[in-house]
Amino acid sequence: MNSIVDTLDRQDSSRGETTAPRSAAAPVLVAVELSGGSEAALRWAWGHALAVGAPLEILHVVHDPADSPGTYRPDERDPLEPMADVAARRLGAYLDRVGRETPSLSGLEAAPQLCVEGLPAAKILDTARARGARLLVLGSRRRNRLGRFVHGSMALRIARDADLPVTIVKADG
Repeated sequence: MNSIVDTLDRQDSSRGETTAPRSAAAPVLVAVELSGGSEAALRWAWGHALAVGAPLEILHVVHDPADSPGTYRPDERDPLEPMADVAARRLGAYLDRVGRETPSLSGLEAAPQLCVEGLPAAKILDTARARGARLLVLGSRRRNRLGRFVHGSMALRIARDADLPVTIVKADG
């Protein structure tokens, strides 16, 4: 059966882009940055995935941002621990904490956890394409107008450049 999604996937392939075909089991992909904005996005994505019967996958992009260097500082016991390993450990601890604090997220620990290295906007879009995600969910931090002007909004840039539906969830509070 030829669907619009199949046609779009073939078009992406003809441009040389790697896109996994979307299927009935296509995941809801939520990108988290281990913050409060991410918690709201994670809760929303979990509820949506359950409502539509889709698997949930959790993505964290590993990068060392200029505004907070040393984010993935290794443990003193293993100073040579790779940044990706530190990020995976922090993501696991973050999800454990969120799961304990939010009983409605029961079963969250079973969701696949993906840690990829690179620039967040590009890696989030690349991963969504590669995983054949049906929906991408992002959190958004509250910023004043000056903050948006100076830093831009990564969530809005991703939504603009995405070739799949994107839901942006505002941080609580």
